[in-house]
Amino acid sequence: MLSCFHSVGLPNRSLLEAIDLVAGAGYQAIELNAETLPWAPAHIKPETDTKTRQSVIDACKAHGLGIPAIGAHVPMVGPDERERKAAIAYVNGCTDVAWEMRSPVVHILSGPLGGGVDREEAWRWFRAAVEETTAYAVSRNLHLGIEAIAGHLFCGTDDYHRLRKELPGVPFKVNYDPSHLQVQGENPRRVIDELGDLIVHVHLKDGSGRFPNFKFPPLGKGDINFADLADGLRKAGYADAMSVEYEAQVFGYHESEAQILRDGKAFYESL
Repeated sequence: MLSCFHSVGLPNRSLLEAIDLVAGAGYQAIELNAETLPWAPAHIKPETDTKTRQSVIDACKAHGLGIPAIGAHVPMVGPDERERKAAIAYVNGCTDVAWEMRSPVVHILSGPLGGGVDREEAWRWFRAAVEETTAYAVSRNLHLGIEAIAGHLFCGTDDYHRLRKELPGVPFKVNYDPSHLQVQGENPRRVIDELGDLIVHVHLKDGSGRFPNFKFPPLGKGDINFADLADGLRKAGYADAMSVEYEAQVFGYHESEAQILRDGKAFYESL
C-alpha cells in the first residue's frame, strides 16, 4: 500500500506548497482536496485554470508523487433541484480534472438530509446522482467512489449494500473512511469484510466518541484498531493509497505542519 497525504490537512498552504511539503516528508502520493470546508478551502476545482493545473501536474511529476484521488465533496441531496444539478456538474468537472491529472479515483458524499426533505425522496436523488456521475467517470476510465459520512443521508455500511442492490450493473466504488463508521458505533471492519472488492481508496483518520458528540483526533489517539483494518485490507487484496486525512485541529488539537506530516507517515509505516 502507498503512503499518501490528503491536502485538506494543509489548509493554509497553496497546493504547490502542499506538494513540496508532502514530498519533503517522504510520502509517495498526495490526495487533492476539491471540497470547500469552513476551515479549509478547495485546493483544486473544475474551474481551476489550465496553467495552474499543469503546474500541479509538473510539480507532482518532479517530486515523483502520485495523485491517487480527488475528493469532490459537495452536498448532493439539497431541496433545490438547480443546486443538485450543479453538484453533479461539479463532480463531473472534478472527474475531468482527475482524468487530466491521471488520478484514478474521484470520490463523493451525499451531504446531510435537508430540513423538510423526505428521506426516501432524497435517497432517490442521490441514487440518480451516483448513477450519472459513475457513468461519467467510467467514460473517462476512472472510478467513482462514495464515502459514508456521519450525519449524512448516506452514512454507513448498510447504505453501500442498499445502493449496490438498487443499482445493479452500476460500478460505483467505496472510498473507505473508517472514522465516520467508528463514531456512529459501527464496526469499521464490516466494509472491508463485506465490500472489500469495491474499495478503491482509503483514508487514515481516527475517531472517538459517538455522533454527534465525537472527535477526529490525531492518528493513534482515537478508538480505531488500524492494525486490524490494515490486515483486512491486505487480505482483501487492497494495494493502493492509504491517505492520511488530518482534521484534528477542528477538535482542539494544535500541531505543527511538520508534526502532522511526520506523525502521519510514521503511523502509516507502523501498519
